[in-house]
Amino acid sequence: MKKVIVLSGVMALALLTSCKDKKETPPPTPPAVENPAPPPAPEPRVEEEDNDGTSVNINGNGVSVKNKNGDKESNVTITDDKKEVNIKTD
Repeated sequence: MKKVIVLSGVMALALLTSCKDKKETPPPTPPAVENPAPPPAPEPRVEEEDNDGTSVNINGNGVSVKNKNGDKESNVTITDDKKEVNIKTD
């Protein structure tokens, strides 16, 4: 019986110490930052796409070469199925 009373006293003491009002001071707030983000980047200028030039495409099916210089245009396509050459001048 004495053990039960002592054990109850210890439990009551533990509950009282754990439920005690704790006065914790909140951490100080950091100073405000005036300008946290960098200025936005300027929009990139979009230049007119110039289709003049040469492009070469190579894949498992064959080769395609396209060349354009002003009004002159030439296309060469070589595949297993077809062989084709187009030359246009205006």
